[in-house]
Amino acid sequence: MKKRTTAAYAMIAAFFLSGCTTDGIADATRSTKEIEPIEQALITELNTVTKQEKGLQETVEFALSKNKEEKPFTDKNSTLFKNIDERKNSLKAIKVSVNELDLKQKSLVENDGTKLPEKEIDSLTTSMKEISTSLDDYTKNYEQNLAEEEKYFQSLGTKEATYQTLIDGIAAINEQDSTNKEQLKKLNEQFNQLRTHRKEAQEQLSSLSESTK
Repeated sequence: MKKRTTAAYAMIAAFFLSGCTTDGIADATRSTKEIEPIEQALITELNTVTKQEKGLQETVEFALSKNKEEKPFTDKNSTLFKNIDERKNSLKAIKVSVNELDLKQKSLVENDGTKLPEKEIDSLTTSMKEISTSLDDYTKNYEQNLAEEEKYFQSLGTKEATYQTLIDGIAAINEQDSTNKEQLKKLNEQFNQLRTHRKEAQEQLSSLSESTK
């Protein structure tokens, strides 16, 4: 009787262990599909920032043409400072999307499925990590640039401001713009890599899913 009981327990244990083991394909497929809208959200916000930057020069020229009574460099509600606020909001949106991307990356890394295409998943998660790091650097640098920009424009509204103050500030903004363009160039390459690795992983997962039916 004792031997039969022990055998029954062993069968139950084996049943539960086999039930807990999954190939991980369904979870990985879901995660990879959810990456694309995050990609698009990030690209949209980066393009929005670029568009806002292009409007900055026109905004500054307009502010300089204003008469002193309107105080465009001291009024927080002026078009100039609204431009800065809009870019701050875009950076916040980028941070939210980066956090979502990190969660998807973590989900794929922690997926211990037995039939996953390891090469493609590894390439994808590595690409996700790289672009997340680059976006973190981009937002940190840009936030610092915006703080300096805001301080500079406010200085133009003081009595101490001179023509040299204006020239030095514009030179600093142009230098920051060059750095931003370099970062965006790197990000563009990384987005292309991410897109390629995501599609390769999706193709392999789709093929494996069909073969297991």
